[in-house]
Amino acid sequence: MIQYDLVEIFEKIAPGTPLREGIVNILDGRLGALLILGYDEEVEKVLDGGFFINCDYTPERLFELAKMDGAIILDEKCEKILYANVHIQADAKYPTSESGTRHRTAHRASQQLKKLVVAVSERKSVVTVYQGIGKYRLQNLSVLMEEATQALKILERYRYVLDKALVNLTLLELDDLVTVFDVITMAQRFEMIARIENELVGYVRELGKEAHLISSQLKELTQDIELEHLEFMKDYLKEESKIELVKKKIHQLTDQELLEAEVLADVFGYGKTYSVLDNKVSSRGYRILGKISKLTKKDIEKMVSTYGNIAEIQEAEDDDLLEIKLSKFKIRAMRTGIQRLKFTVELTR
Repeated sequence: MIQYDLVEIFEKIAPGTPLREGIVNILDGRLGALLILGYDEEVEKVLDGGFFINCDYTPERLFELAKMDGAIILDEKCEKILYANVHIQADAKYPTSESGTRHRTAHRASQQLKKLVVAVSERKSVVTVYQGIGKYRLQNLSVLMEEATQALKILERYRYVLDKALVNLTLLELDDLVTVFDVITMAQRFEMIARIENELVGYVRELGKEAHLISSQLKELTQDIELEHLEFMKDYLKEESKIELVKKKIHQLTDQELLEAEVLADVFGYGKTYSVLDNKVSSRGYRILGKISKLTKKDIEKMVSTYGNIAEIQEAEDDDLLEIKLSKFKIRAMRTGIQRLKFTVELTR
């Protein structure tokens, strides 16, 4: 099931929501249930029997109504219980691989009605959410929490490796010794972080209110990474205008392809051969100059567009920098900032 569908599901059914509380009550009571979220003319056509309730939703009422065999119809916002104990006459033309009657009906009804449908298995104590052709089985909270905690530990290790790699890259940039291989290695580390972060975001959404600590740790561990990544891409992409396209291409690579340096070199525009990996490249300087607080984005753009890379910017004479409308104060701030940055990264290396 695609990501935006899961987001919609978790907003309605994550721990802490009234609907999830009602489902937990049903599981604890060892009952089964079939819930349809939303009501319109199409839903009305497939209803048979049951009775109209139209009362305010509460988890307790949902539990009591689940004691009957039929389906329960809620409004889309889960604020009202509209019908209970109804039989759903779903069209058999819609495909399903489910075996149980309740789950087969739920899967077909979701496709036919284009509604979110929840099936609670009485025998297996499993909750399955259907949306169109797709389905998602809700995970056990304790298992989810354990997996999320493990993913956080992995992210923490990767963040440490990323920070060390950035320190090393900064020194290479200032000495004008960067190769294509250094760039590709850095790109791999950024993408690995992004993939783990994306996985953790999924855990946070599914855990709902139970994930507040994990969410806080995730924000702390990913702080400033997006900006560092953007400036890194601006420094080394052959065509700066294609940053989002290249990031998308990298994200679409398999884990194996991501580890193949020549594949990433091709995505960056350097060519798809091992021989290019030893080629020297120069950083444009966006990432380094961006760390000097006295320089504005306009100042940085002036220097990069005039000199092309950080090595040339460092070697530029003060008079030349004055000609591109950079003040003496900012020139001094730039030179002092670069010296201080090099001293700092050498200490932390």
